Amino acid sequence: MEFNIYQNFDLILLTVASIAMLYYGADLLLSGSLDFAAKLKISEMLISVTLIAWITSLPEFLVLFEAINHPEGSTVAYSTILGSNFANLGLVLGLSILIKFKDKFDFNFSIFKNIVFISLLSTLIFLLYGLNILQDIVLKKILSIGMVLGIILYILISNKKTDNFLKKERSTKTKITLKIIAGGLLLGVGSNLLANLGLKLQNLGFSPSFVGSIYFALASSSPEIFTSLFAIFKYKKHDLVIGNVLGSNLANIFIFGILGLIFSIGNINLNPLIPGLLVVLEIGIFLIFYAYYISNNKKDTISINSLIGLLLFSVYYVFYRFI
Repeated sequence: MEFNIYQNFDLILLTVASIAMLYYGADLLLSGSLDFAAKLKISEMLISVTLIAWITSLPEFLVLFEAINHPEGSTVAYSTILGSNFANLGLVLGLSILIKFKDKFDFNFSIFKNIVFISLLSTLIFLLYGLNILQDIVLKKILSIGMVLGIILYILISNKKTDNFLKKERSTKTKITLKIIAGGLLLGVGSNLLANLGLKLQNLGFSPSFVGSIYFALASSSPEIFTSLFAIFKYKKHDLVIGNVLGSNLANIFIFGILGLIFSIGNINLNPLIPGLLVVLEIGIFLIFYAYYISNNKKDTISINSLIGLLLFSVYYVFYRFI
């Protein structure tokens, strides 16, 4: 079906509106979160792996709780987490590193390396669900507990280094709270609007690959993408990007763990190679960053070349197009 720009001008306006919501939502969320961290005198990494990561993971949270009671709900919930985590590492982190171009993407590796084990362990536990190896309900509950404990340990370790405080902020508590709530709402509404627009365009005859690669991909990852862009260009805080990506991934796994404790997670009808790719990607990223750390004489701050971002983005594209 041919797309008539005049007859469907409302879809164009809604697309612009959704992007505007994501733009201002990300700015308000980061501004409010940084003010909140300044009030409590906590580190940037902690605020990114907790408040920012959880708010940007809200779309996945809503999808999971809506899908779990439907037929094949376990597979849908698992696939949502898998796709979101892969997008965070390949699309969000890859894009964040890539857009620095000649400038290097630098961040504090000393904080990052302390949470590698927890991130990998949580992802491996998540992988066991996808492989359908453990069928006993008690063992599945134990796996769920492991996923829940992962993010708790992550937060505790992330708060060990609290020397990186943010500047003092004179905003009132009410103003800070309103910023965070408004930012979260705008991000949620904007991403949901993009998903609905994608469905409408698909019904108009657009190819699933076009709709999926633009609208659905942005709908699930747009909160993390826009938040990362603001962290890089406006606030110059690369540590927030790393914390947001890893924190969002752990938050997603945490949510799946909570679902496993509340509901009975059935078999995951998914090619076992697909969740294995997430583990391989994580290990690959950790090894690349560690190689930079070694080549930089084990100094805390490392600078990543934009080519690494292009590599991650390419891996995500291949995963999305052919898996």
